[in-house]
Amino acid sequence: MVGRATNLGKPTWSDTDYWPLNTTLYVADFKGNDPQFLYHLFETLDLTGFDSGSVQPMLNRNYIAGIEVRIPDLRTQRAIAEILRALDDKVVTNDRAGKLAVSLTEAEFAQATSSVVAGTVAFEDVAEIGGGATPKTSIDGYWNGDIRWATPTDVTALRVPYLSQTSRTITESGLASCSSRLYPAGAILMTSRATIGAFAVARVPLAVNQGFIVVNARDEINQWWLFHEMRARVDEFLSHANGATFLELPRGRFKKLELRMPTVEQARAFGSKVGPLHDMAAQLMAETAALGATRNELLPLLMSGRIRVRDAEKVMEEVV
Repeated sequence: MVGRATNLGKPTWSDTDYWPLNTTLYVADFKGNDPQFLYHLFETLDLTGFDSGSVQPMLNRNYIAGIEVRIPDLRTQRAIAEILRALDDKVVTNDRAGKLAVSLTEAEFAQATSSVVAGTVAFEDVAEIGGGATPKTSIDGYWNGDIRWATPTDVTALRVPYLSQTSRTITESGLASCSSRLYPAGAILMTSRATIGAFAVARVPLAVNQGFIVVNARDEINQWWLFHEMRARVDEFLSHANGATFLELPRGRFKKLELRMPTVEQARAFGSKVGPLHDMAAQLMAETAALGATRNELLPLLMSGRIRVRDAEKVMEEVV
């Protein structure tokens, strides 16, 4: 468990031996209780009120040693830990399968480019290229609506490049007030400020802030090709970036860059290979999000005894 800095009181589970730093509190004696159950118990404890640091946050073990907690019998502890472990294991499995699917699409692209000759076509010749904006934050009526509004943080946090949820939403009037349009599902989002070259494919219609270049092929059979072509050229994009405060790839400069462009037959064949892989990876990510939500709901209920293990197992059957 972290004892200092920003992740104060955040527990970490390890199945292997490790060397804790001097900023870490660790449990060496579980006093006959199930170790993984106690890990999950620590997840539910809010220890921020025990901060004893004057300059930076710090958690003193002597301050938390006397906290009273409810502990069920060992059999129940193990049953609870098993339920939560099953959810965590499924998340890990999905994550690996999703990343593998994305890796396979990249291998397909590497193979496909071997038969494509670079031409004089530019991104603006084959795609609609847009950007985004931010509605005024001082106007409440622009925010917390039904339209998803992406920021680069939403994309850089992704494990695989598909975006279905955003941390913030805007209203119809918020969208109308700024220069972002509502982009369709399938749009390619590339971060173009500060962090340049983080990617996501929109899985739902959404708007974006000014930190993106958004690309949509004029002929949809080219969309996956453009996605992979862009991902393969991040280093080149960085070389075209400028800015005094932070690096930015200007949209106008991006539009003029030339790209390798396949024939219609090549693009169709490539899309038929990688499209199903991308769909599978995106579905796994959506399933993982549902698993995470289920885990977050079950964790405090199980730890507090407000839901029985038997009932939690029924919920598990629906999602695992």
